[in-house]
Amino acid sequence: MHPTTTLVRTTVAAAILSLVAGLALVVPLSRESQAAVRPGLVNGRVEAGTTGYRVSSFGDVSLNPSRVAHSGARALRVHSAQPARARLHTTSTRAVVAKGTTAKARIWVRTAHTGQRVTLSLRETAADGSIQTRSASVTLRRGAWRAVRTGLVTRGSRSTLSVTALLPQTWHRLDVLVDDLALSTARPGSSGAPSDPSVAGRLSNGCTYDRRGLPSCGAYLGATYKSNTDPAPLESQVGRRLGVRRTFWTATGVQKAVATARYDVSHGRLPWISFKLPHSWEAMTAGQGDAWARDLARRLATVPGPVWVAFHHEPEGDGDITAWRTMQERLAPIVRRAAPNVAYTVVLTGWNQFFGETKYDLAHVWPRGVTIDVAGFDLYNEYGVVKNGKTITAWPDFDRDYYRPIQAWAAKHGVAWGVAETGYTNRGHAYRPTWIERSYDQLVARDGVAYAYFDTTLNQGGGSWALSSASKRAAFAEPLRGSATLPRP
Repeated sequence: MHPTTTLVRTTVAAAILSLVAGLALVVPLSRESQAAVRPGLVNGRVEAGTTGYRVSSFGDVSLNPSRVAHSGARALRVHSAQPARARLHTTSTRAVVAKGTTAKARIWVRTAHTGQRVTLSLRETAADGSIQTRSASVTLRRGAWRAVRTGLVTRGSRSTLSVTALLPQTWHRLDVLVDDLALSTARPGSSGAPSDPSVAGRLSNGCTYDRRGLPSCGAYLGATYKSNTDPAPLESQVGRRLGVRRTFWTATGVQKAVATARYDVSHGRLPWISFKLPHSWEAMTAGQGDAWARDLARRLATVPGPVWVAFHHEPEGDGDITAWRTMQERLAPIVRRAAPNVAYTVVLTGWNQFFGETKYDLAHVWPRGVTIDVAGFDLYNEYGVVKNGKTITAWPDFDRDYYRPIQAWAAKHGVAWGVAETGYTNRGHAYRPTWIERSYDQLVARDGVAYAYFDTTLNQGGGSWALSSASKRAAFAEPLRGSATLPRP
């Protein structure tokens, strides 16, 4: 184990940030390493210092540029020596957009006080006076940058968009960093997904999704749970349902797999399922598995919601990789033609594509001449894993080593991408307990559409991936609160 939307840049409209933190910063704020900025998002002119911003407050509050930035060279610092309350306003012109525009809002905030909850709201005011608002919330942790994102599709003509971000109001000294406040829009008719562009519904984060489950913004967060086990106990423990559920099946498990997918959709989860095949890759390429694939697709087409399917994930080392690629080229059109609700996905290890043998490079293994909806990668944080009697002590940089190059590659090939499996050890959790939250935020910032944690004791490979402690489950629950889930039928 180991989509591309053309965004039209707009100015940030009437963004109001009610910034009320806890105690003043008592730990140094080291700059985050090369954090991602989504294409099309406007920085909010933070690089120009305080130009375009003003503070209204109860108490003596200062607004200054800070060189402790999330991205670029500067952030904004709102601070006071005494207890105070404050709002940070932009003085930019409001954005006026057409009906059907996909709008996305984002802000990054950092304080030294754990437990402060930020709510970001995106508001549409149509010409007829009707109002639509979508919101998302996150809880801040001490000394860590955290992004808040939300989105909507405008319902009215010549609508005005505005953004509001709020922190709980408390009476303490202020010391808050703000960066990358942004609003972006995609022209009407642009879904942000490379598959069926028709809108099938709206996710819990306010973004739309198409019939095959590809979101216009945001990302699903979920898990593999035990051995294809009903994840209701995990959802009860973390206080929220999963956005995506990974399950794994043999070629003879079609009936049970389809029933499980139907069950997941009924509970608002996106099923992402993997199958082993009834024949060798070579035989499947020759057409011996066409009937099996067609039958599977027709059964999945009866599921009342989107399903993602993959065939023989993590193929590296299992045979002739060229035969695996041609097998995918054979099956993808069969499945997509028979099941308009099914996204065809290809799942690789990730490590082999960027650090392994040349024959596993994406240029060699990626299917040619066919539509693939989602590229999945199984990326594990192996800090603390014991291999050949030695413990791995190097901490990986997922954004640098994987997310950034995958984002560039996916944009070039017009394909969505996500993490189909991930995990980190108990030792890794003890070392950096907010890693799940951070790696998920980085994935969303790099246009990833799904993130599935490997919560099982199966196939550990020298690690300890399972969410086996209350602390580890709480770390998983934190980003889950603001992630995307399907509506329940």
